This record gives sequence, structure tokens and C-alpha cells, in this order.
Amino acid sequence: MPNIKKLKQTQKWMMLFMAVLIAIIIAARLFYGEVGLHWALGSTQILMAAIHFLVLLQTRNPVYLITVSFYGFLALVFLPPLGGHPWRLYIVVAAGIFLILHFFVLISKQINWRYREILELAARPVESAVDGFAARPFPSGSADYTREDARGLARFLLKYVIAYPVFEADRVVLIIPRYMWSYLLFFKRSYDNETYIAFNDAGEVSVRIAKPDYQAYKEELTFDQLCASLGDLFKQFMATYRQGEAKAIIKRLNAV
Repeated sequence: MPNIKKLKQTQKWMMLFMAVLIAIIIAARLFYGEVGLHWALGSTQILMAAIHFLVLLQTRNPVYLITVSFYGFLALVFLPPLGGHPWRLYIVVAAGIFLILHFFVLISKQINWRYREILELAARPVESAVDGFAARPFPSGSADYTREDARGLARFLLKYVIAYPVFEADRVVLIIPRYMWSYLLFFKRSYDNETYIAFNDAGEVSVRIAKPDYQAYKEELTFDQLCASLGDLFKQFMATYRQGEAKAIIKRLNAV
């Protein structure tokens, strides 16, 4: 039997972002004509290239070089000062090549945020709805790992934008933010109101599920079971990482 999705469909932020960009481009065309349109298109591509360059620096994942190059060459195609440049044809060809590569990156899910997949996997074993949300962190038992294992798993999860890590004196905290950009672009540092999994140096694991994330489910789920399931999921990720099979984590998320 196929797994039924338990999360609500929420992509309002993306719709709002696209609406703002489209409004800016339309306004540029109306007020400044064809030149304004090209400046607006080129400027938005520069913005996207800059954003993904910051993500590249944070994650150290070379696949983002493709995305940065795609937006960069696309910006050069649109910017009016380069309209008559003798190299423009080569720039257009380069933009087309990186478009194909960028499309492959997207369909192969190499730069996908994993917020929804993680919450779906955590909810799969939970069938009851005995109690509701509780704000307290949930103790998820112990696991076999070292401090360096926790740091290594954290770096891997950041590289593939699965979780955003915070390295503290006695533990490694893996944040599962709804909006990964807020951390990757340094808009946010605190995780007090986020869902997270913490691996402390004593081998103990704790979990906190944020209220907005709990409310993202279609139905109420037994909260302790949901927290326990999320903790078990990341303990499985840890075991997979320690076995040298970290890429299996991505395959599991892709299958959701």
C-alpha cells in the first residue's frame, strides 16, 4: 500500500516570492520600456546568482556552481550593456548549457530542501492521535556515536541542505527549518522556535518539534510518538553515516 502524505500542502512563500518578482518585472516594463524590462530580468538573475553563491559557501557543495553559473550567464544575456557584445552568442550558448545542467540538478533532487520529506518520514509510524502538542524537548534515548561522528553527520546534512547545524560546547544541534534560506543567508541564528534534533557529547539524543511544524500535519498525531519517531529517524541517519553509506540517506529522502 502506498504511503499517504500526512502534511498539508503549503507553498505560499514560494508563490509570494514569485509574485513579487513578476510584479517588479512588469512594473519595470510599464515604466521604463524594453530597456527597463531587460534591466529587471538581468538584475533578478544577479540576485539569484548571489543567493546561490552564498549557499555554495555555506554548504561547500560544488553542485551549486552549476546553479550560480546558470543564473550568472542568464544575467549576462539580459543586461542591456551586453546586448551588442561580440561574445553575446557564446554567452547565450553557455546559458543554454547551464540551463540543461541546472534542470538535471533539479529533477535529480540534488539541491532540494528536505523539510517536508523529514516530517513525512517522522509521521509514517504514527497512527494514533491521543494527545496534542507540547512545547518541551523530548528525550529520544541514546545512540552510539562520537562527537566527531555528530559533527561529520552535521556537515553532510548541511552539504545537501537536509538540516542546518549549530555546534555548541557539549552538543551538535541539527535544525530542520521550514525556510532554509533564513539560516543559509544569515537572516536567522536562533533555533528556539524551530524543530531540531540534538546529539550531545554523552551519547544522548533529544528532539523538539515546533508548534507550526506540528500544525502542518493534516491531522493531530500523538506528539510523543511523533517526537520519538523523528529521533529514531536521525539515529538511523547517524548509524548509516557511521557505516560509510551517507548517500543512502539522500536515497531514502528521495523515495518519499
